[in-house]
Amino acid sequence: MTYEKDRFINNIYALAKGQKLKIGELEAACGVSVGYFARLRQGTKDAAPAANLLMLFADRLSVSADALLSFDFTQATESEQKLLNYMEKLRFETETRKLSWQRDPGSSPAHPLFMEKEGLLTEEERAEMDLPESVSLSESVYRSPFRPDLDDLVPAAIYRCYFPGKRTLYLAAVVQPNPALPASAQPADLELVMVDSTRPEPIPFARTDHENPGFLDKALISLFTAVKKAIDFPSLRPDAEAIIDDYLK
Repeated sequence: MTYEKDRFINNIYALAKGQKLKIGELEAACGVSVGYFARLRQGTKDAAPAANLLMLFADRLSVSADALLSFDFTQATESEQKLLNYMEKLRFETETRKLSWQRDPGSSPAHPLFMEKEGLLTEEERAEMDLPESVSLSESVYRSPFRPDLDDLVPAAIYRCYFPGKRTLYLAAVVQPNPALPASAQPADLELVMVDSTRPEPIPFARTDHENPGFLDKALISLFTAVKKAIDFPSLRPDAEAIIDDYLK
């Protein structure tokens, strides 16, 4: 985490205002003297507050210390702040093994993030395959709830995590093929989608857009990195570690 005093102070004031919390109330709740933030803003000292104070401020404002230092909350809407907190919690619980993610094979038309698309064949292709006009071919394609008008999106990776209430959270890296670029250079965007069995359509939460980067991009990328690391480099569960540690003693 890199400390920038102006960003930190601006975030404190923006979050407090969004939560209708007076700065004096925040100072009192965190055990610092009245006027602490005003003095910090006006002072020349650029050192970050002690780690325990950072954690107190972040906890009272319902964000992570990392987000408090690295994000810019001054332009964030209330919904964006809520989504950020949600993704930060997902990342933390992924890193601490409280959440279990799996690779999702996708591609089936029955999959909630895929749909069946009728394939288009030229007359030459039909003749080569010896298919009559009455026969049509279909394929399963990724269906983005963020971009429902596109049917050429290709998921480079999909991960899923099960939650109570028959809810499944999907995190997908999605590519829109560009013939002008080699496969290795195709930019991918991330999509976070919840599927609730009681709802007819997937619920879109957040996505990145490489053409128009947004406030939530860093949090979504951090979550994707944590999920990928947890699957590619699995570690022992805390309860398994405790059993092994107890035996090794």
